[in-house]
Amino acid sequence: RHPGEPPLDKGLVPWLGHAVEFGRDAAKLFSNMKRKHGDIFTVQAAGKFITVLLDPHSYDAVLWESNSKIDFGQYARILMDRMFDVRLPDYDSNEEKAMLKMALQNKNLPSLTKAMFFNLRTVLIFDPQTATQDWKDVGLFHLSYSTMSRAGYLTLYGNENKNYSDMSGQAKDQAYSLEVYKEFFKLDRYLMKAARSTLSAEEKKMFDNTKKNLWKLLSVKRLDCRANRSLWLDTYKQHLEDLGTVEDMQTKAMLLQLWSTQGNAGPAVFWLLLFLLKYPSAMEAVQREMEGIFRTRKQTPGEMHELSQEMLNSTPIFDSVLNETLRLTAAPFITREVLQDMPLTMADGRKYHLRKGDRLCLFPYISPQMDPEIYEEPEKFKYNRFLNSDGTEKKDFYKGGKKLKYYTMPWGGGINVCIGQSFAISSIKQCVFLLLSYFDLELKDPNAKIPGFDKERYGFGMLQPEEDVVIRYRLKA
Repeated sequence: RHPGEPPLDKGLVPWLGHAVEFGRDAAKLFSNMKRKHGDIFTVQAAGKFITVLLDPHSYDAVLWESNSKIDFGQYARILMDRMFDVRLPDYDSNEEKAMLKMALQNKNLPSLTKAMFFNLRTVLIFDPQTATQDWKDVGLFHLSYSTMSRAGYLTLYGNENKNYSDMSGQAKDQAYSLEVYKEFFKLDRYLMKAARSTLSAEEKKMFDNTKKNLWKLLSVKRLDCRANRSLWLDTYKQHLEDLGTVEDMQTKAMLLQLWSTQGNAGPAVFWLLLFLLKYPSAMEAVQREMEGIFRTRKQTPGEMHELSQEMLNSTPIFDSVLNETLRLTAAPFITREVLQDMPLTMADGRKYHLRKGDRLCLFPYISPQMDPEIYEEPEKFKYNRFLNSDGTEKKDFYKGGKKLKYYTMPWGGGINVCIGQSFAISSIKQCVFLLLSYFDLELKDPNAKIPGFDKERYGFGMLQPEEDVVIRYRLKA
């Protein structure tokens, strides 16, 4: 080590280092390293040196650092190629985000929200496979992931017909979105191994075949023929054309974006609904708030014709439930490549030296999100954790006696914060509101335990369960 560098833990196996533990359970590895070395350390994994920072007071030193010193795009390009075979000429992640941001936010958000509402109804309420008054058993994760992925796909990539109420168009949307989802779900089973280059020969074959099926379904020629395409889709397609991207690569990029936009919302709905079903006080509070919103607008949930952005912004209890759900189950890495030797100054004044070519990683899941110094009993779900006593949103959390700027970070932070955050939140709310308004839901086994996490997914956003949880549901009379 050079003077001033963070403590290094190379593991027992030369070159390989901690690679196996990193892929198997990164949260456990980093927690053990934190106990051993403190809140900044470097680990070796498959020949790469990764410096991990776990002090949330110091995150700004990374989140707002110049792209000339640390860069997200380099690592993103590696994953785009490994996972989706996407290689874009002159790719600049910051330029791409700036271009797509306006299509997902501000004045364009209400139209996306409205489209998502209509597409959720198509997938949930108007699908005879789903909407029956007979009790049906289903895996809650399957229900959540398929509903959000299918409706999200239709909202961003377009419908068969311009008229959302056309029954023929709805039937085609139901069938086509289900076909896309089935292939997408198969692909999702392989993506973590693809990202780490650990697919077996047989898995690689299945993975490649599934991608080919999805490229046919998402070809730009097919997408050009769809009605109600979002501004986001047209903006992204124009961006690819401006980069000089050939048509086949544009199609591959469309699959990359399908995963980027639909890979997290479904799992978030699963965990949120599971917590509501396991904690009756939380379910009662959310339903009471929901009924109050409809009552003040002289509606009943069954008369729901739309959920306006204004209605969705009036849910402090639901917001607390969602924040608590994401605190417990969102675990992205915030990763940068170190482009030059540089200093890193911690919030308490400690100074470290980072070496060119290393990787820098923040893991907010460990701190702040699961930090017992910040949250009492951090492993427990408490639906009102993010509510003040007067019912307003609680934003004041502390570590070491100092108020935290970053007390939960499911959406990342700094210049690389998720640009689709507002759309994702409104979509999650709409899905849960529709399910609770139109369906009776209950756990098939009231004593079913909350499943553990698929630990291979640490670092890639929302965690998924090790196994599904069976529920019973039926359309309300």
